Amino acid sequence: MHLIEVLELDAGSGIPLETVGSAYTPQGSEQGDESSLDDSDYDDLFSDEDEDMRDLESDTDPEDDESVLDGVPPEVTIPQAQLDSILGQMAVIVPCKGEDPNTIEGVLSGIPRGCLIVLVSNSEGRAYRKEVMMLRKFCRHARPALAIHQSDAAAAAAFNMYGLPDLVTHVAGGSHKRIRNGKGEGMMLGIALVAALCPQRRYVAFVDADITVPGAVNEYCRAFAAGFALNPNPGTETMVRLRWASKPKVRNGEIDYTCEGRSSQVVNRWLNKLLSAMADADPTGSLAAARDSEIIVTGNAGEHAMTMDLALSLRLANGYAIEPFHFVELLDQLAPQNVNAAAAAAAHAGYNAGRVPNLQPVTIMQIRTRNPHFHRVTDDSHVRSMWASGLGSIYHHLPASLNNSTTQTPSPPSSAAFSSSSSKSFARGEKLRGDILDFLADNHEEHDNSKGELVHEPPRPRIYPPVRQLDLDGFREMVRSEHKTLYCLNLPHFKLPRPNTIAPVYHHQYGVTPPL
Repeated sequence: MHLIEVLELDAGSGIPLETVGSAYTPQGSEQGDESSLDDSDYDDLFSDEDEDMRDLESDTDPEDDESVLDGVPPEVTIPQAQLDSILGQMAVIVPCKGEDPNTIEGVLSGIPRGCLIVLVSNSEGRAYRKEVMMLRKFCRHARPALAIHQSDAAAAAAFNMYGLPDLVTHVAGGSHKRIRNGKGEGMMLGIALVAALCPQRRYVAFVDADITVPGAVNEYCRAFAAGFALNPNPGTETMVRLRWASKPKVRNGEIDYTCEGRSSQVVNRWLNKLLSAMADADPTGSLAAARDSEIIVTGNAGEHAMTMDLALSLRLANGYAIEPFHFVELLDQLAPQNVNAAAAAAAHAGYNAGRVPNLQPVTIMQIRTRNPHFHRVTDDSHVRSMWASGLGSIYHHLPASLNNSTTQTPSPPSSAAFSSSSSKSFARGEKLRGDILDFLADNHEEHDNSKGELVHEPPRPRIYPPVRQLDLDGFREMVRSEHKTLYCLNLPHFKLPRPNTIAPVYHHQYGVTPPL
C-alpha cells in the first residue's frame, strides 16, 4: 500500500511495454542501452561547481525508494489504449446535494468520454430538476448517463423488498419509505443502479460534485484507470484511492498549497494508529512494517474507485464514514488475526452481522495526483463532523483482534499462551479507544454545538450489508417500471417503459417532494 505518484499527465501515445526482469522496458529496446555510459560520461555533464549534484546522483538508489511498490517498477508508462479500455468499462458516480449545476457540469466535463456518468442527487426537488436539465444538455452528443434522486420511491421500495431494507426509512408523517439521507447511502444507490442496469461495467469510481477544476477530475479518472492497470497482483480485487497534490487555502491574501485537508490529517493519523495496534497484536509478524508508520494517506479519499465485484462485496458505512470505513472493513476481514479459527468465528457472531466471510485478497493502490484540489469551502463544524465520523468508524468497529467485546463470548478451550496474547490485544484496542476519547476532549471548542456528543464518544456509523445481498433482477425491474426520478440517457441496451420528461415538482404523495 505504498504511495504511487503521477509523473506526467500525458506521457504520449504509449510505446508498447514489456516486462524485462523486474523492470518495464519499451518494446524493441535493450535493457542495457544506458549501461554503455560509464561514470565518467556522467561526470562530464557537470562542472566542478556541481559537486553537490554529482553526490545526489550517486547516492540515489531506486531500491532504497520506499515509494516503489513490490512488483511495480519505479517508473512506467501506461499506454493510452490500455487506459481507454479500462475507462470504457468504468462508471463514475457523482453524488450531489445542493451544488451549483454549473459546478456539477464542470465535474462532468472532466470525466473521460468512455465512462458512464451516474448522477445521484439528494438536492431539493427544484434543484434536481435543474440538474437533470443540465445533464440532458451535456449528454446531447450521445454521452451515456444515468440520473436518479435519492428520494425515488421505486428505488426505496426495491431496496426494501429485494434484500437491503436497512437502507430505507419511513418518511415522517407518511406511510411510505425513502432511501435514508447521507452520502454513503447515495453511493450505495449508485452502485446498485450500475450493477443492475449496466452489468458490463467492471469498475466503479466516485468523484465529488463540488470540484471546481474540471482538469483535476479528468486526471483523477485516468489515475483510477492507471491504478487498475498497475495492480501487481493479477486476480485480486482492486481499490484505487487518490491523495491530492495539494488542497489550497487562501490565507492572508495568498494561496497556501497545503498537502492535506483538515479532516484527512485527523483520519489518516488515527487509521495509522489502528494499523500500528494491529501490527503489535499480529503474531505472524506480517504487519511489522506497519508499526508506527504513515502508510495510510487516503483515509478520507472522496475520489476513489474499485472493481465492481469489490464494491458489491464490502459492507458500507453511512454518511461521511463511508471512506474511512473501507480501511476498517478490509483490515477486519483480511488482516491476520491473533485468535484461532473457532474463537474468531465466535467473536464475530453478533459483532459483525452482515459481513461477508472469506473476502478475496484486495490490492489497495494509493496514488498521488498532480492537480491541486479546489472545491467548495466548508466551515469548521462540517470538517469536524467529517473527521468525527471517521473516528467513529474506528472507535465503534475495531477489528476482531482488538475488540474487547469479543471476550463476552465464551471461548473454546485454549492454551494459556493464547489467553495471554488475546488479553494483550484487547488491551491495545481499549487503549486506542481511550486515546480517541482523549483526542476528542482536547479538540472540542466552546462554540461547537455537537461538543457534548463528540467529547463523550464519536458518533456510531450505521453499517449496511453488502450490496451483493440485493436481488439485482428484482431491483432492476421495479426501478425500471415504477421509477419516479430515474433518467437513462443514450443507453441503447436499456430502455425505460416510458420516457421521463422534465415536469413540475410532484406534491407530497411520494414523500420529500420527488421532483420528476
